Amino acid sequence: MAATTTATYFNSMEQNFSGAFPNVVLPTLGGKQIWADLLIYSRFRIQENVITRHCRLLGPKDSRLAWGSFEHCEATLERLLAQNPVELKSDHLVLLLHGMFRSKEAFSPMTRAFRTNGYEAAAINYPSTRRSIEQHANQIDHILEHAPKDIRRVSFITHSLGGLVARTVLGRQDQPWRQNIKVHRLVLIATPNQGAALAERLGKLQAFHTIGGPVTTELYPEHVQQNIPTPTCPFAIVAGGRSNNKGFNPFLPGDDDLTVTVDEAHLEGAEDILVVNTLHTFVMIHPAVIRLTQHYLETGKFME
Repeated sequence: MAATTTATYFNSMEQNFSGAFPNVVLPTLGGKQIWADLLIYSRFRIQENVITRHCRLLGPKDSRLAWGSFEHCEATLERLLAQNPVELKSDHLVLLLHGMFRSKEAFSPMTRAFRTNGYEAAAINYPSTRRSIEQHANQIDHILEHAPKDIRRVSFITHSLGGLVARTVLGRQDQPWRQNIKVHRLVLIATPNQGAALAERLGKLQAFHTIGGPVTTELYPEHVQQNIPTPTCPFAIVAGGRSNNKGFNPFLPGDDDLTVTVDEAHLEGAEDILVVNTLHTFVMIHPAVIRLTQHYLETGKFME
Protein backbone atom coordinates (compact mmCIF):
# COMPACT_ATOMS: atom_id res chain seq x y z
CA MET A 1 0.00 0.00 0.00
CA ALA A 2 1.26 3.51 -0.75
CA ALA A 3 2.80 5.47 2.09
CA THR A 4 0.38 7.53 4.15
CA THR A 5 1.40 11.20 4.49
CA THR A 6 -0.40 14.10 6.12
CA ALA A 7 -1.89 15.02 2.76
CA THR A 8 -3.04 11.52 1.84
CA TYR A 9 -4.56 11.04 5.30
CA PHE A 10 -6.82 14.03 4.85
CA ASN A 11 -7.48 13.30 1.18
CA SER A 12 -8.64 9.81 2.09
CA MET A 13 -11.44 11.36 4.13
CA GLU A 14 -13.64 14.32 3.35
CA GLN A 15 -12.17 17.82 2.90
CA ASN A 16 -10.40 18.77 6.10
CA PHE A 17 -11.22 21.89 8.07
CA SER A 18 -8.94 24.89 7.58
CA GLY A 19 -8.21 28.04 9.56
CA ALA A 20 -8.37 28.87 13.24
CA PHE A 21 -10.71 30.39 15.82
CA PRO A 22 -10.06 32.39 19.00
CA ASN A 23 -9.78 29.91 21.83
CA VAL A 24 -11.14 29.83 25.35
CA VAL A 25 -9.43 27.16 27.44
CA LEU A 26 -12.20 24.70 28.25
CA PRO A 27 -12.30 21.26 29.84
CA THR A 28 -13.25 18.38 27.55
CA LEU A 29 -14.02 14.69 27.90
CA GLY A 30 -10.80 13.91 26.05
CA GLY A 31 -12.46 12.60 22.92
CA LYS A 32 -14.82 9.66 22.52
CA GLN A 33 -16.44 8.20 19.41
CA ILE A 34 -16.25 11.34 17.25
CA TRP A 35 -12.62 12.30 17.88
CA ALA A 36 -9.49 10.84 16.30
CA ASP A 37 -6.01 11.51 17.67
CA LEU A 38 -3.66 12.75 14.93
CA LEU A 39 -0.58 13.79 16.92
CA ILE A 40 0.73 12.83 20.35
CA TYR A 41 3.51 14.61 22.23
CA SER A 42 3.86 13.52 25.84
CA ARG A 43 0.52 14.49 27.44
CA PHE A 44 -0.52 16.78 24.57
CA ARG A 45 -2.65 15.56 21.67
CA ILE A 46 -4.18 16.99 18.51
CA GLN A 47 -7.54 15.48 17.61
CA GLU A 48 -9.79 15.66 14.57
CA ASN A 49 -13.59 15.73 14.84
CA VAL A 50 -14.78 13.10 12.36
CA ILE A 51 -18.06 14.95 11.75
CA THR A 52 -17.06 18.62 11.43
CA ARG A 53 -13.45 17.91 10.30
CA HIS A 54 -11.98 20.59 12.57
CA CYS A 55 -9.09 19.86 14.92
CA ARG A 56 -8.31 20.78 18.50
CA LEU A 57 -5.23 20.74 20.70
CA LEU A 58 -5.68 19.22 24.15
CA GLY A 59 -3.33 19.74 27.08
CA PRO A 60 -2.22 17.27 29.77
CA LYS A 61 -5.59 17.43 31.55
CA ASP A 62 -7.59 17.31 28.29
CA SER A 63 -8.31 21.05 28.34
CA ARG A 64 -8.72 22.59 24.88
CA LEU A 65 -5.77 24.88 24.17
CA ALA A 66 -6.51 25.66 20.50
CA TRP A 67 -8.85 24.69 17.68
CA GLY A 68 -9.15 25.07 13.94
CA SER A 69 -6.98 23.37 11.32
CA PHE A 70 -4.41 20.68 12.05
CA GLU A 71 -1.65 23.07 10.98
CA HIS A 72 -2.87 25.77 13.39
CA CYS A 73 -3.01 23.32 16.30
CA GLU A 74 0.43 21.94 15.45
CA ALA A 75 1.91 25.46 15.30
CA THR A 76 0.32 26.30 18.65
CA LEU A 77 1.82 23.17 20.20
CA GLU A 78 5.25 24.05 18.82
CA ARG A 79 5.01 27.52 20.39
CA LEU A 80 3.97 26.08 23.74
CA LEU A 81 6.84 23.59 23.72
CA ALA A 82 9.30 26.31 22.74
CA GLN A 83 8.18 28.37 25.75
CA ASN A 84 8.00 25.41 28.15
CA PRO A 85 10.00 22.42 26.86
CA VAL A 86 8.70 18.97 27.81
CA GLU A 87 11.25 16.17 28.11
CA LEU A 88 10.07 12.76 26.95
CA LYS A 89 10.37 9.88 29.39
CA SER A 90 11.98 7.56 26.85
CA ASP A 91 12.77 7.04 23.17
CA HIS A 92 10.50 3.97 23.36
CA LEU A 93 6.90 4.93 22.51
CA VAL A 94 4.16 2.56 23.67
CA LEU A 95 0.84 3.06 21.87
CA LEU A 96 -2.24 1.56 23.52
CA LEU A 97 -5.23 0.93 21.23
CA HIS A 98 -8.64 0.38 22.80
CA GLY A 99 -11.41 -1.87 21.52
CA MET A 100 -14.79 -1.30 19.91
CA PHE A 101 -17.11 1.24 21.60
CA ARG A 102 -14.29 2.25 23.97
CA SER A 103 -11.93 5.22 24.39
CA LYS A 104 -8.43 5.88 25.70
CA GLU A 105 -9.76 5.78 29.27
CA ALA A 106 -10.11 2.00 28.92
CA PHE A 107 -6.31 1.82 29.13
CA SER A 108 -5.87 4.39 31.92
CA PRO A 109 -4.49 1.95 34.56
CA MET A 110 -1.99 0.41 32.14
CA THR A 111 -0.97 3.80 30.73
CA ARG A 112 -0.26 5.09 34.24
CA ALA A 113 1.75 1.98 35.09
CA PHE A 114 3.91 2.24 31.99
CA ARG A 115 4.54 5.96 32.50
CA THR A 116 5.48 5.34 36.11
CA ASN A 117 8.04 2.80 34.93
CA GLY A 118 9.68 5.14 32.45
CA TYR A 119 7.90 4.47 29.17
CA GLU A 120 6.59 7.16 26.84
CA ALA A 121 3.10 5.62 26.87
CA ALA A 122 0.05 7.04 25.11
CA ALA A 123 -3.46 5.61 24.92
CA ILE A 124 -4.91 6.55 21.55
CA ASN A 125 -8.46 7.65 20.81
CA TYR A 126 -9.84 6.41 17.52
CA PRO A 127 -13.53 6.54 16.45
CA SER A 128 -14.08 2.78 16.44
CA THR A 129 -17.71 2.94 15.31
CA ARG A 130 -17.24 5.58 12.61
CA ARG A 131 -14.55 4.23 10.29
CA SER A 132 -13.13 1.04 8.83
CA ILE A 133 -10.06 -0.80 10.09
CA GLU A 134 -8.04 0.55 7.14
CA GLN A 135 -9.03 4.10 8.05
CA HIS A 136 -8.11 3.53 11.70
CA ALA A 137 -4.74 2.22 10.51
CA ASN A 138 -4.27 5.39 8.43
CA GLN A 139 -4.81 7.39 11.61
CA ILE A 140 -2.13 5.43 13.51
CA ASP A 141 0.30 5.88 10.60
CA HIS A 142 -0.36 9.63 10.80
CA ILE A 143 0.44 9.63 14.53
CA LEU A 144 3.71 7.78 13.95
CA GLU A 145 4.63 10.03 11.03
CA HIS A 146 4.29 12.98 13.43
CA ALA A 147 5.94 11.26 16.39
CA PRO A 148 8.50 13.30 18.36
CA LYS A 149 11.88 13.21 16.62
CA ASP A 150 13.52 11.53 19.63
CA ILE A 151 11.33 8.41 19.37
CA ARG A 152 13.33 5.42 18.08
CA ARG A 153 11.17 2.42 19.01
CA VAL A 154 7.45 1.74 19.14
CA SER A 155 5.47 -1.06 20.77
CA PHE A 156 1.73 -1.66 20.59
CA ILE A 157 -0.51 -2.84 23.41
CA THR A 158 -3.98 -3.49 22.10
CA HIS A 159 -7.38 -4.64 23.22
CA SER A 160 -9.89 -6.46 21.00
CA LEU A 161 -10.49 -4.46 17.77
CA GLY A 162 -7.38 -2.41 18.52
CA GLY A 163 -5.30 -5.51 17.83
CA LEU A 164 -6.70 -5.82 14.31
CA VAL A 165 -5.94 -2.14 13.72
CA ALA A 166 -2.35 -2.65 14.91
CA ARG A 167 -1.92 -5.74 12.72
CA THR A 168 -3.08 -3.70 9.73
CA VAL A 169 -0.61 -0.92 10.55
CA LEU A 170 2.24 -3.39 10.93
CA GLY A 171 1.36 -5.07 7.64
CA ARG A 172 2.38 -1.88 5.82
CA GLN A 173 6.12 -2.06 5.32
CA ASP A 174 6.67 1.12 3.29
CA GLN A 175 5.45 3.81 5.67
CA PRO A 176 7.79 6.84 6.03
CA TRP A 177 7.89 6.59 9.83
CA ARG A 178 9.66 3.22 9.58
CA GLN A 179 12.81 5.00 8.41
CA ASN A 180 13.27 6.43 11.91
CA ILE A 181 11.25 4.20 14.23
CA LYS A 182 11.81 0.48 14.81
CA VAL A 183 8.88 -1.75 15.76
CA HIS A 184 9.70 -3.51 19.03
CA ARG A 185 6.84 -5.75 20.19
CA LEU A 186 3.06 -6.17 20.01
CA VAL A 187 0.65 -7.43 22.67
CA LEU A 188 -2.78 -8.59 21.51
CA ILE A 189 -5.20 -8.59 24.45
CA ALA A 190 -8.54 -10.36 23.84
CA THR A 191 -8.18 -9.69 20.12
CA PRO A 192 -10.31 -11.85 17.78
CA ASN A 193 -7.29 -12.84 15.69
CA GLN A 194 -9.37 -15.46 13.88
CA GLY A 195 -12.45 -13.24 13.73
CA ALA A 196 -15.39 -13.20 16.13
CA ALA A 197 -18.24 -15.64 15.68
CA LEU A 198 -20.29 -13.51 18.07
CA ALA A 199 -19.98 -10.52 15.72
CA GLU A 200 -21.24 -12.64 12.85
CA ARG A 201 -24.23 -13.72 14.91
CA LEU A 202 -24.99 -10.15 15.96
CA GLY A 203 -24.62 -9.16 12.31
CA LYS A 204 -28.07 -10.59 11.70
CA LEU A 205 -29.39 -7.59 13.62
CA GLN A 206 -29.44 -4.28 11.75
CA ALA A 207 -29.04 -2.43 15.04
CA PHE A 208 -25.55 -3.93 15.44
CA HIS A 209 -24.43 -2.41 12.14
CA THR A 210 -26.17 0.89 12.83
CA ILE A 211 -24.46 1.28 16.20
CA GLY A 212 -21.15 -0.40 15.40
CA GLY A 213 -20.48 1.13 12.00
CA PRO A 214 -18.22 -0.15 9.20
CA VAL A 215 -16.10 -2.44 11.37
CA THR A 216 -18.96 -4.79 12.27
CA THR A 217 -18.59 -6.94 9.15
CA GLU A 218 -14.79 -6.65 9.34
CA LEU A 219 -14.89 -8.67 12.56
CA TYR A 220 -16.39 -11.69 10.81
CA PRO A 221 -14.04 -14.72 10.80
CA GLU A 222 -13.77 -14.93 7.02
CA HIS A 223 -12.85 -11.25 6.68
CA VAL A 224 -10.23 -11.29 9.44
CA GLN A 225 -8.58 -14.48 8.22
CA GLN A 226 -8.39 -13.25 4.63
CA ASN A 227 -7.57 -9.56 5.10
CA ILE A 228 -5.71 -8.85 8.36
CA PRO A 229 -1.93 -9.43 8.08
CA THR A 230 -0.06 -11.64 10.52
CA PRO A 231 2.48 -9.55 12.46
CA THR A 232 6.08 -9.75 11.29
CA CYS A 233 7.33 -8.31 14.60
CA PRO A 234 7.54 -10.30 17.86
CA PHE A 235 4.11 -10.56 19.48
CA ALA A 236 2.26 -12.21 22.34
CA ILE A 237 -1.36 -12.93 23.17
CA VAL A 238 -3.50 -12.42 26.26
CA ALA A 239 -6.91 -14.09 26.32
CA GLY A 240 -9.71 -14.02 28.86
CA GLY A 241 -11.34 -17.26 29.93
CA ARG A 242 -12.00 -19.71 32.71
CA SER A 243 -9.35 -22.25 31.63
CA ASN A 244 -12.02 -24.88 31.03
CA ASN A 245 -14.15 -26.02 28.11
CA LYS A 246 -17.15 -23.87 29.04
CA GLY A 247 -16.00 -20.29 29.39
CA PHE A 248 -18.29 -17.44 30.39
CA ASN A 249 -20.66 -17.50 27.40
CA PRO A 250 -22.78 -20.66 26.98
CA PHE A 251 -23.45 -19.72 23.36
CA LEU A 252 -19.77 -19.80 22.36
CA PRO A 253 -17.81 -23.04 21.92
CA GLY A 254 -14.95 -23.81 24.30
CA ASP A 255 -13.32 -21.35 26.66
CA ASP A 256 -14.11 -17.65 26.24
CA ASP A 257 -14.21 -14.22 27.90
CA LEU A 258 -17.93 -13.74 27.10
CA THR A 259 -17.12 -12.11 23.74
CA VAL A 260 -14.03 -13.73 22.19
CA THR A 261 -13.07 -17.38 22.54
CA VAL A 262 -9.54 -18.46 23.46
CA ASP A 263 -9.30 -20.22 20.09
CA GLU A 264 -10.30 -17.00 18.31
CA ALA A 265 -7.59 -15.11 20.19
CA HIS A 266 -4.91 -17.58 19.08
CA LEU A 267 -2.55 -16.63 16.27
CA GLU A 268 0.26 -18.75 14.91
CA GLY A 269 3.71 -17.36 15.61
CA ALA A 270 3.06 -15.84 19.04
CA GLU A 271 6.07 -15.79 21.37
CA ASP A 272 3.89 -16.36 24.42
CA ILE A 273 0.25 -16.70 25.41
CA LEU A 274 -1.48 -15.91 28.69
CA VAL A 275 -5.03 -16.86 29.71
CA VAL A 276 -6.52 -14.81 32.56
CA ASN A 277 -9.73 -15.56 34.44
CA THR A 278 -11.67 -12.40 33.62
CA LEU A 279 -14.23 -10.97 31.21
CA HIS A 280 -13.51 -9.35 27.85
CA THR A 281 -14.22 -5.82 29.09
CA PHE A 282 -11.75 -6.05 31.96
CA VAL A 283 -8.79 -8.05 30.60
CA MET A 284 -6.58 -5.01 29.98
CA ILE A 285 -7.08 -3.60 33.51
CA HIS A 286 -6.38 -6.89 35.29
CA PRO A 287 -3.39 -6.23 37.60
CA ALA A 288 -1.55 -9.36 36.45
CA VAL A 289 -2.04 -8.43 32.80
CA ILE A 290 -0.61 -4.95 33.40
CA ARG A 291 2.43 -6.34 35.22
CA LEU A 292 3.10 -9.23 32.83
CA THR A 293 2.58 -7.12 29.71
CA GLN A 294 5.41 -4.85 30.82
CA HIS A 295 7.54 -7.93 31.56
CA TYR A 296 6.88 -9.20 28.04
CA LEU A 297 7.92 -5.91 26.42
CA GLU A 298 11.17 -6.07 28.36
CA THR A 299 12.01 -9.77 28.02
CA GLY A 300 9.89 -11.36 25.28
CA LYS A 301 8.11 -13.54 27.85
CA PHE A 302 5.18 -13.02 30.19
CA MET A 303 6.91 -14.99 32.94
CA GLU A 304 10.38 -16.42 33.48
